[in-house]
Amino acid sequence: MQRALQPAALLWLAASAGAVLLAMRLELLEGLYQFSRLHEDWEIDEFFAISIVAGVTLPLFQWRWNRRLAMAQRQTREAQDEAQRVALQDPLTGLPNRRAVHEYAMRAAEREGPGGVTLLLLDLDRFKPVNDLRGHDAGDLLLRAVAQRLRQTCPEDAMVARLGGDEFVVVLARADASGMGETLAQHILQALTEPFDFDGWSAGISCSIGVADWMPGLGSADLLRMADQAMYRAKQSGRDGWSRFDGPLGDRQRERAALEQDLRVALAIGAITPWFQPIWAIGGRSLRGVEVLARWIDPRRGFVPPDVFIPLAEELGQIERLSELVLDRACAAAAAWPLPLPFSFNLSPRQFADPNLPRRILEILGRHGLPGSRLEIEITERAVLADIDVARRIVRDLAEAGVRVSLDDFGTGTSSLAILTQLPIDHIKIDRSFIAGVDRLPERGKIVTGVLALAESLGLSVTAEGIERDEELRFLQQRHCARGQGFLLGRPQPAEGIAQLLADEPGILQDAG
Repeated sequence: MQRALQPAALLWLAASAGAVLLAMRLELLEGLYQFSRLHEDWEIDEFFAISIVAGVTLPLFQWRWNRRLAMAQRQTREAQDEAQRVALQDPLTGLPNRRAVHEYAMRAAEREGPGGVTLLLLDLDRFKPVNDLRGHDAGDLLLRAVAQRLRQTCPEDAMVARLGGDEFVVVLARADASGMGETLAQHILQALTEPFDFDGWSAGISCSIGVADWMPGLGSADLLRMADQAMYRAKQSGRDGWSRFDGPLGDRQRERAALEQDLRVALAIGAITPWFQPIWAIGGRSLRGVEVLARWIDPRRGFVPPDVFIPLAEELGQIERLSELVLDRACAAAAAWPLPLPFSFNLSPRQFADPNLPRRILEILGRHGLPGSRLEIEITERAVLADIDVARRIVRDLAEAGVRVSLDDFGTGTSSLAILTQLPIDHIKIDRSFIAGVDRLPERGKIVTGVLALAESLGLSVTAEGIERDEELRFLQQRHCARGQGFLLGRPQPAEGIAQLLADEPGILQDAG
């Protein structure tokens, strides 16, 4: 606009000057002067003076305004360019960011065609300890150093970008890109294993890399997703390695995504229900309680094993919702049984880290009119060791409300004995891995015998899990194990089955407690 307005101002000045010269040549000014003298009462001379001044000054004002307008436009363009640069750049490392990766990858795919774009997604291993031990400033320093080393390692025509956190991306756009992915991944792994030395300290890290090749019909988000899935597989394989996205991996990831969606739906509609496995007194025919087990029977998938959907719920952050749903429905069923049968319920380590857990458990019991003495909470060593102080407060609050606490999977960890000395545990459960073949494997027999002797000395009751053979049951009877559960004694069943058992045998709880 500056170029358009400035000539206009010059033209105005030239026209004004030309008009004055023409008027002088034709003696128009003299005529106007004589005319104004004859009509002094009209004040024509003042009008002409004002017109002349305006004719000279207006172009000057216009020229000055044009200059200011041009300067404002230039500043606006510079601000827009800077905003565009900031929008496409990671402020910490100076590398392109996620948005820049999307734009670059799509342009490269259109230009290079199939096989011409390969994306490597890097996730740093052992980066979190640097942040935790040395602070975020040290972490930022390490990220900048990683960015510099990646630029030095990768080809000049490759885009090196940071997605955020400790994730980086390398985009290769050339005819032989797909053939270079593996070689470049190995070079990056080797480069990042070299220590990063700073002033007074050093850091040793590695990375996991996912490699994905662009294919027709994909968008940049699809390419990133594929590389992320391959990177996740590299982490599962032990970290400090790379993996390429392929068809079978895509099938597994799609199945996992579908399972995640089905699990969310199942939680929303209450499709995961409690089943109950009987716990019997080994020395007689009395029912001592039941263990609550989560069961999911999907209309399309059929029976989904708990060791599939429970870890998935933990990964999705849905384990609290799942547990409270199942516990609430278990309490509703127990409240309707004809006899006050105790029941036990497992808690995940994630739940046991919440100081508000006792309040929520007691609210569920209260909602169904059940006393705390009807419930036994099962915890694992891993749940307790996450924060022993929080665990101690939770166990104390539950015990004050009459809820019993048992240590599940006893003997499978390294600190089970220490936990017994630090928490008011009422009961221990011997893991099924020790019970299987206990009658014919001497080492397991010694361990189980020792655990039973320890529990007796501490005044703890014991339940043996996973009893599936008559020989295992006789071994436990001979050593006076109080309680047992397993397929030999009774399989898990819906609440209606337990209610029928209690109705048919009203004396079945005569020794319960």
